[in-house]
Amino acid sequence: MSADDRLVLEGLQVQAGSRHLVRGVGLTVRGGEVVGLVGPSGSGKTLTARALLGLVDFAPGVVAADLTLTCEGRDHRPYDPLPTRRTEREHAFREVRGALLGYLPQDAPGSLDPAQRVGRPIEAVAARAGQPGDARVWLERAGFSADEAPVVLQRFPHQLSGGMAQRVAIALALARGSRFLVADEPTTGLDAAVQRQLVHTFRRLADEGLGVLIVTHDLRWLAQVAHHVHILDQGTIAETLSASALRPEHATTEVGRRLLGAVGRMRSRGFP
Repeated sequence: MSADDRLVLEGLQVQAGSRHLVRGVGLTVRGGEVVGLVGPSGSGKTLTARALLGLVDFAPGVVAADLTLTCEGRDHRPYDPLPTRRTEREHAFREVRGALLGYLPQDAPGSLDPAQRVGRPIEAVAARAGQPGDARVWLERAGFSADEAPVVLQRFPHQLSGGMAQRVAIALALARGSRFLVADEPTTGLDAAVQRQLVHTFRRLADEGLGVLIVTHDLRWLAQVAHHVHILDQGTIAETLSASALRPEHATTEVGRRLLGAVGRMRSRGFP
């Protein structure tokens, strides 16, 4: 992983018929950087994340996008030219999804193979990527202790808690060699202690050079880990704030003031 790695999205447009769901969204994530993408429900967060991974169809769907992933001095541009069929899209994203751009879904337990113990798929994807095949290495990098990792790799997904499943999904992305990670609502349904552990993992991975995009509606913990945060509203980026400025008085838009004000009220009532 290198600080020279970067992910640059420009001009993303997603339509459903004549309705514009995402309009001109652009963002940059560099190696070693954590970027937040937040906004109310229906603002376009998840569509943007899925478009980064080539998981949104075309017409209706993505009608314009410029995505560049730069790793080890090589540029990958899966939307150039814009695919028009699903088979073309899958071919265009073959070198990107997983190998360079990992995905941490909201339903991490559901993304794991229920028929295999945790260690086997981690070892398999590491072998295909030409990386060390010991699953314990990747589990430890994803936040498990040296004592926990040998136990976890023998478990089936249904035997994992939500937080453990999230870290296993991170281990899979790391074992594939991902340089960037898109985390979709990673703390949903997790208690405060597990959330803090996951935030610590994101911070440590960024320190190691991984670029992380966190998609969430919950701003309470982003200031602890993000370098800056994009606030989406009605399919566009309304404003961008540094993590140190995530307070209502620094917001310049109504949606920013509303979101940040809600965070302050929740904290005053004892929420983490």
